[in-house]
Amino acid sequence: MINNRRTICILGGTGTVGVTACKVLSKLGYSLRVSVRNIETIKDTGMYMAPNIQLFELDIDKESNIGKFFKGSDLVIGAIGPSADYSEKMLLEAMAENIPYVDPGGIHLIRKMRNSSMKGTAIVGSGIFPGLSGWMLSSVLKEAFNDDLIEMIIGGVYNFSKAAAIDYVEEIKSYKAGIPMACVRNGKILPAQKRSPLNLPTRISKLSILPYVTEEIQEIIQGKYMLNIDSYTAAPVSLFSIVNKAHCQKKDLVNALMGQKNSNQKAFIWVRQNKGNDSRCIYFEGKNPSVLTGEILAITANAIFEMPRKDGIYTMASYLEKYQVLDELKKIDKFKSEGKI
Repeated sequence: MINNRRTICILGGTGTVGVTACKVLSKLGYSLRVSVRNIETIKDTGMYMAPNIQLFELDIDKESNIGKFFKGSDLVIGAIGPSADYSEKMLLEAMAENIPYVDPGGIHLIRKMRNSSMKGTAIVGSGIFPGLSGWMLSSVLKEAFNDDLIEMIIGGVYNFSKAAAIDYVEEIKSYKAGIPMACVRNGKILPAQKRSPLNLPTRISKLSILPYVTEEIQEIIQGKYMLNIDSYTAAPVSLFSIVNKAHCQKKDLVNALMGQKNSNQKAFIWVRQNKGNDSRCIYFEGKNPSVLTGEILAITANAIFEMPRKDGIYTMASYLEKYQVLDELKKIDKFKSEGKI
């Protein structure tokens, strides 16, 4: 990596996502500007003591011009949630300064801004591990044929922060993040043809399964007319019980999600390529979604500097489709595969 002491701004420096991204990027030698709401609260924690890190006190709810915080920097990471409240503001401020912007959420902004005349680069994500499901699906599709069936399961057992709970409730109430009870046939989204995968992995069998085409999958299939994909979300029965109460008030749903306390968190993405009687599989397991999200943001930021810059708003999977993201992730967490993909 050629660093040349580039400067990266991280909005949201006290959450696990922002802290993790900062740690990884600091070790890579970047100059970092990190925003926190109250510097006094972290002075005695020992956080951000490295000489290449500058702390700034910034409350995004009160500050009308956050652009001055990252003016002159080389890249902005928006790690403040919930995405439904803050992603658009952070993105537009970065675009105004013509600085590339990376956000673990914000995928709902793609359709809103795709046909706009925006100048600049914005890379957004969604889901438990933003970008990861798209990269894994894309890696399988490179070797898939027209009549192959791709099965995909995303889910697990994990805890919700307040910001994550708010975004999740926003998604299930507005269907912004995906289409339930659907599948992809010949590149078109149709009603689901199966309730569960042909070969449900034993490690997932205790969870409830629901057909679900995520927004990231919807982006990947654009212009690809011969794809056949059955995708599912997997979660404990208790989580689906909460989702089934979507008619309730948002704050009640948020509180219910935050009340789900799991001591043994585990999230996963499982992708299988079925070709006749043969199949190939790749899957990922991770214990802390927030930590891996921070690592993904750091990998994405580093990759941007190594690639030709493109204007527009992209998913992480589409912008970095030629970058060896999975190879980078294999160094820091658990990937397993059956067959060669």
